[in-house]
Amino acid sequence: MNKLASFLIFTSLTLFLVGSFLVWQRYTPSRLSFDMGALPQRTVFVGPKYPIRLVIQKLNIDLPIYPAQIRSGNWEATTKGVSYLSTSVTPGSVGNSIIYGHNFRNLLGNLVDAKEGDEVDVYFSDGGQKSFNVKSTSIVNPNNNLVLADSKEKLLTIYTCTGFLDTKRFVVTAVLQ
Repeated sequence: MNKLASFLIFTSLTLFLVGSFLVWQRYTPSRLSFDMGALPQRTVFVGPKYPIRLVIQKLNIDLPIYPAQIRSGNWEATTKGVSYLSTSVTPGSVGNSIIYGHNFRNLLGNLVDAKEGDEVDVYFSDGGQKSFNVKSTSIVNPNNNLVLADSKEKLLTIYTCTGFLDTKRFVVTAVLQ
């Protein structure tokens, strides 16, 4: 009986520690961060026209967009929708617009099913809308910041975490239609 009690206590403590680690990891903003070397340094400006909604109908993704910044190396993130890196260009402008979010079932959990040619719609505060087509998908390490580099095209980059303990990033690159 004593061995059974010890085993159950050990198992309970182990499960508690693993569960605590997973909860901590789930809500740590660094899960979505990239090394910052390739990012253009722009002044943050949210003008009269800014993105408010991301829709990928084929993947059942329909989420509000919240402006976010990188503060002291920490990427702001939300659990209510997706984050738009406000130092990147406005979606549909020349350059690389960056939108990211957690790999939760109710957020970007379905993003890994994106395929070349899928349509991505971004809605704006002024009632406008821009449509993009998925150009490519990839899985990269967080130090591969080339996927966030500025562009001469009108790009939209959407990414989320993937891999064991969310150590990789699943990246979707789309171009304006």
